Amino acid sequence: MENISLILSDLDGTLFHDDKSISDHTKQVIAETQKKGILFGISTSRALVNASRYLDGLTPDVMITNGGGLVYYKEEKIYSCEFTKDEARTLIDAAFKFGGKDFTISVDNENGLYCNSKEDLGDRYWTPTDFSDFNEPAMKVCVETLDKQLVEKIASSIGIDKIDFLPFSDIPWYKMSKKNATKERAIENLCSYLNLPAEKIVAFGDDFNDIGMLKICGKGIAMENAIGEVKSVADEICPSNENDGVARWIQEHLI
Repeated sequence: MENISLILSDLDGTLFHDDKSISDHTKQVIAETQKKGILFGISTSRALVNASRYLDGLTPDVMITNGGGLVYYKEEKIYSCEFTKDEARTLIDAAFKFGGKDFTISVDNENGLYCNSKEDLGDRYWTPTDFSDFNEPAMKVCVETLDKQLVEKIASSIGIDKIDFLPFSDIPWYKMSKKNATKERAIENLCSYLNLPAEKIVAFGDDFNDIGMLKICGKGIAMENAIGEVKSVADEICPSNENDGVARWIQEHLI
């Protein structure tokens, strides 16, 4: 597959093992691929600062983070799409209004991940807050609920047509982001910046917000552990995240 110029991989459920680690084997395979001149990138819902701290020796050429709200190529920011301070504050206030004062929410932006949860988020790098004085832009506002109608009420506080919202398959949460803060829109901007056709990208994913990414890229690969909706749009299925599926596919097809 000599036409592949860029590999994009989701993190959770994809490049990560279930314990959020990346195997030495996977890191070695990615390094070998980069030496061959193929770019490697991360495409994750995680906030930039949180995702970066888990990479443990990997040096991606591309970082698509915050669900597509932020894109870096090397050290240069090439795309950003976020709620303004006022929009973020309105969504936070609406979340507590409709969900109750003890409603659990999280907000992320380029500076970090903030949450009022009293439980373990499964993420070592988050800042606890009650959001009473939160006054920053936001790339994602997430709420702990699977009640779509409740999420629509919250989103309507700034205009439901302005928001992209999706559930997570592995946790009972919904994410809300700006309409253009998606992985597929991030990839469109990256391709424009690099003058790179999307057909020359192979992408790996497992969850709802990977569907658009797999569809827009030249080769979309679903993990064996992916949800059915992702597998249904994928060109191929590779071994699971626990079995280093990304690395095994790269070894078989690109090295």
